[in-house]
Amino acid sequence: MMGKRLLIAAAVVLLSVLPVSAQKWSVQTNLLDYLALGTLNAEVGMSVSQHFSIFAGGRFNPWEFKAGDPEVIVRNQQQTAYLGMRYWTWYVNSGFWAGIKAQYLNFSNTGIWREALKEGKGGIGGGLSLGYTYMLGKHVNLEASAGAWAGKFREYHFYSSPAKQYVREEGPKAVIYPDNLAISIVYVF
Repeated sequence: MMGKRLLIAAAVVLLSVLPVSAQKWSVQTNLLDYLALGTLNAEVGMSVSQHFSIFAGGRFNPWEFKAGDPEVIVRNQQQTAYLGMRYWTWYVNSGFWAGIKAQYLNFSNTGIWREALKEGKGGIGGGLSLGYTYMLGKHVNLEASAGAWAGKFREYHFYSSPAKQYVREEGPKAVIYPDNLAISIVYVF
């Protein structure tokens, strides 16, 4: 809980002390997250120079779905908050970029193709990502990105069978996950 509050406080302070002007702000949403069982997501970004921007965002998914068998539940539940910075090789909001971020994560998911349940609470860590942003118009961009997140969960559980709750792993756990697989629509102010 402390990590989440610290991340939110840092985002508020950082975004409130920087000047605001035209073509500095952007908002975006990742279309692939919506395909991941309806994960809601948003990100706000701000350019701080020709080659650097900062961003803050989050993902939220409270839903679970019943498959053909009433005991089989499919879910990609999560609460994620992150804050980071991107380096743009050409100019902010256009072309190739590399990014770093700090991220807080809680999740609970089951596989669609195999019956297993993984849950993580209090995950704090950092991520690296690469991407390309293509300008579609004066204010609209299309962005593709991929990256990885490494962190440690305060509590981690891995059950072989969600229905029977057979525990394979539990306790704190350090992980490296693919993260930020995205095709996003970006609106630049």
